[in-house]
Amino acid sequence: MNIGIYGGTFNPPHLGHLILAQSAIDALDLDHVLLVPAFQSPFKRLSESLSAELRAEMVELAVSDNPRIRGEYHEVLRKEVSYTIDTLRHIRESHPDDTLFLLMGADTFNEFHLWNDPAEIVSLATLAVADRPGNALDLSAHPYGKAARRFSMPLIDISSTDIRRRIRENQSINYLVPWAVSVFIHSQGFYREP
Repeated sequence: MNIGIYGGTFNPPHLGHLILAQSAIDALDLDHVLLVPAFQSPFKRLSESLSAELRAEMVELAVSDNPRIRGEYHEVLRKEVSYTIDTLRHIRESHPDDTLFLLMGADTFNEFHLWNDPAEIVSLATLAVADRPGNALDLSAHPYGKAARRFSMPLIDISSTDIRRRIRENQSINYLVPWAVSVFIHSQGFYREP
């Protein structure tokens, strides 16, 4: 099988995440994509982050209507900072014969060489890089460009940061997150305070 792996804080998961996952399924002939919420990102501050368990619950709601996109909660269950290499090793153990693709946007790919053990990451998975608005993607200029494949997705500029801001300012998040995620966020009163 061809499996895409898409990690993030998913704080909250939004349609941009799902569109990237579906675009990868279509462009790379993936059997399914695993959305992997981080327990705690090594790169992001926690002040606006919900607990890993709540973010995992939102991921589950976000993917509930698409059997080819699933949540994978290894990092949440570890209850500590996880690096992509640790997650890939774990997934490789349970999928020894499958082809793994690590999905990311161009903005993330531009910083990939700074990650923990990028050489081992590319030995375990093919990098699959989505073109995103405002990020010119030149694979040949990147140290890991030869280990990467590009795929296209609709140019949708949605960010979790903007969604949290909109909630704080009492603006609608309709059509930015899946309906079930929106209902959950509003019913719990998430992101109302900075």
